[in-house]
Order: sequence, then structure tokens, then C-alpha cells
Amino acid sequence: MAPSFARSTSLPPSATHKKSTYHVRSVSLPCPSHPLISNLEEQIQAVRFWAANPEGSSAWIEAGLAHIELLQIALEDLLQLPQTQDTLRQAASVDQLLDDLLQLVDAYGSFVSTILTLKECHSNVQSAFRRQDEVRIASFLKSQRHVEKEIAQLASGLRGISKCQHLALCSDVKEIEITGIIREAICTTAFATIAIFAGVQTLSAAASSKKSFGATRSFKKLAIRYSLKKCGTSEEENIHTFERFEELDGCIRLSECFGERVFRSLINLRVSALNIITP
Repeated sequence: MAPSFARSTSLPPSATHKKSTYHVRSVSLPCPSHPLISNLEEQIQAVRFWAANPEGSSAWIEAGLAHIELLQIALEDLLQLPQTQDTLRQAASVDQLLDDLLQLVDAYGSFVSTILTLKECHSNVQSAFRRQDEVRIASFLKSQRHVEKEIAQLASGLRGISKCQHLALCSDVKEIEITGIIREAICTTAFATIAIFAGVQTLSAAASSKKSFGATRSFKKLAIRYSLKKCGTSEEENIHTFERFEELDGCIRLSECFGERVFRSLINLRVSALNIITP
């Protein structure tokens, strides 16, 4: 059976609205104790903690995408602060931040498209599997492995911005503070995205591996078991094959849904940043 993905219920969406419980003490540039910065720092830490404890499951990927979504909301909140906007208009590093955001937007746009292709490939594999068509299975598996390579390339393309490198030199402490936390949020998003892409690739590779399809001597027998959703207790490897199929099914559904949401969120972030620096 497909996993229930109950893990997402542990992520409190209300965390992004903590600012409503605080009293804004002044209109000066926010210091590190400002609730908007504190919330963003908390989301960054949550994402990095998630990435540091990989599980390689669809539930883990779901949790990661949900964490990234919360981080994007916290960053959007900070960008709406007038004092943040005033700082970014004068920041020498704002173009670099915009470029990094654009790279993330492109990566997620490609990821969503690639997930749709993976969904089609995996569906075709299962259909051919039920029909006991070994030739078509081999053909569709080849296509699926090609998609896995594309996902790996997307992850590789983000490695440059996943490291929190120094921004353009600046003597303004307040500017360094604001651009620094924004840069860290972008780097953390890229870092977690690489982990998510790798997780999807790993689950797909497990479902399309030769081990999954080469363990049985009879495609007909295994296909019948698959269509009936039951196996003999002596067919442990067959059971694992079904589990890999179902895990990838769940992963694709979650990646399609959350990936699209993160993609739209990143677009909105970049538009907000552009509006800030454009008169």
C-alpha cells in the first residue's frame, strides 16, 4: 500500500505567522532579535536539520519540500518589511541574490517537468509489467533511467549556490546583516533541493534497477502476483519489487504537488525582489 505520509502533519503551518504574536518595537532596521529574522533563522535551521538526517523515503522527501515551502514564506515575509526593502535598494550584492533565485526557479521548473516525464515512464513500466511484455518493460526502463540522469544533472547544477559564499564587499553592517540572512536562506534552499532531487533519483533507481526485475525467473508469475497485490511468503524479492513501485508512486505524487508549489513560491520571491529594486 502507498505510504500515508503522516509526517507532514508535524510541520506547523502557523509557524510562518509568528510575527502576529510579537509587538514591533520600532521602525528601525530589524536586528537579529526581530521576529521576522528569528523566524527565518528557525526555518533555515529546520531545513538543515532535515537534510542532515536523510531517510531516502517518500515521506522524508515530503517533509523536506514542506520545510522549504515554510522557509520561502518566512523569506517573503522579511522581504515585505520596508526597512529590508530600503537596504536591498542600496545593496551591491542584490544582483547576485536575484541571479541565485533565478537559478532556483529554473531548477524547480525543470524538476516539475521532469517529474511528469518520470510519472509517465513509471506508469508505462507498470502497465507493461502487468501485460508481461518484457520487450516494452526494457524499453520503458531505459527511458526511466534517462530521466534519473536528468534529475541528477539538475542537482549538480545547484551545487554552486548551495555553499554560502561571501557576497560583494560592504562596510555597512546593517546591509551585511540583511543580505547575509537572505543569502543563507537561498543557499539552504539550494542545499535541501539537491538532497530532494537525489532522494527522488534514488527511489526511481531502486524501482528501475535490474535487481527489481531480474530477481524473478517468470515475468508472468510476478505480473500476476503484482496485479493481485499478493505474493507467497517465499517470494521476498517480489514483495520488495512491489514496495519499490509503490514508494516511487508516492514520491512522484508528492514531488509533483509540492514541487509545483515551491516553484510558484520561488517565482513570487524573485518578483518581490525585483519590485523592490525597480523604481
